[in-house]
Amino acid sequence: MKCIRSGTFIRLVGLRVDKLVEKDEVQLSLFSGEEDKKQEKLDEVVDKLKQKYGYNSVTRAGKLHSEEIIRLKDV
Repeated sequence: MKCIRSGTFIRLVGLRVDKLVEKDEVQLSLFSGEEDKKQEKLDEVVDKLKQKYGYNSVTRAGKLHSEEIIRLKDV
């Protein structure tokens, strides 16, 4: 690990990229089926809710209170 400032280490760097392809372009799957259509519809609804009410308005249940858990692990 490289020390940037005294006592501060970098453990993880992340990168997120959006809108690389048009929305109607999808990766083909050998195992696609009805579940893919249901997930796609759910994703559309979640996207609309996030646009209307903000990014953090809808999240997975497993992420609830995750910030508190992560903070406790680092203590």
